[in-house]
Amino acid sequence: MDVLEAIKKRRSVRAFKDQKIDDDILFNVLESALWAPSAGNVQDKEFVIVKDKEKIRKFADACYEQVWVAKAPVIIVLLSKINLLRMKFGDRAELYASLSAGMAIQNMLLSLTAYGLQGTHVGLYDEEEVKRILKIPEDKKVYSVIALGYPREETIVPKRIDLKSITFFDKYGEKWVKQVPKKTY
Repeated sequence: MDVLEAIKKRRSVRAFKDQKIDDDILFNVLESALWAPSAGNVQDKEFVIVKDKEKIRKFADACYEQVWVAKAPVIIVLLSKINLLRMKFGDRAELYASLSAGMAIQNMLLSLTAYGLQGTHVGLYDEEEVKRILKIPEDKKVYSVIALGYPREETIVPKRIDLKSITFFDKYGEKWVKQVPKKTY
């Protein structure tokens, strides 16, 4: 599957098959996150893979009662060693950690898609509760809870806005006047 195909097939699903996920796939997905850009090449990311059913059930509460989270066969928690970024970038550390995490999340979601899986980035969670469940040290910052698995059903592809309506040349408001080679959305 090429990159654009994976981008177009990626969906945020909330219903998973009760199907085991091979560890080799999980590590390949994490490797894709490892290769995401990071500010100053600090490589601040760490991961916790959660397969324990009881811990996963606790995540539904930690994610403010999003009960579908408890049905995921695997959860990946993305952490930042934020202090490394603070030492190098001071006040900009939070911004750079967020950007780095976002790029890592997208790489993971696209990798999951290439393997026939889907994942959903859960941004609403109680960070202290997630840390407590997984015994994560206080000096780490949680940036994502990703619930993942094989999707239970095919998802509907949402429509996308016309690219020409949001693209400008040389200055804001200068509309796209050239013909688009091929409409792909």
